[in-house]
Amino acid sequence: MARVVDETVARLPIHNHGSELLEVVLEPYGRDYHLRSDETLIVHTAGTTRESEPFGVDFHPDFIQVHFNGAVGWVTGPDGNELDCGHQRP
Repeated sequence: MARVVDETVARLPIHNHGSELLEVVLEPYGRDYHLRSDETLIVHTAGTTRESEPFGVDFHPDFIQVHFNGAVGWVTGPDGNELDCGHQRP
């Protein structure tokens, strides 16, 4: 089992500057969220197991994949309200 090195909450804001719908996939859960043009979501994690590396981000042609390196991960809107898996899925 990995040792928790940081109990603080890390945040990763993601903003869609494009004109098309942007899919964000949260791993290892496989949860998907979709951002319309000019929208933002925030990925959170706590209990980081890798010092100074709370997130890994992979860019794919059709989506962004965010891996959280903490004990838990969740996604909110800019207002702080948690978003459900499938948020704005077409």
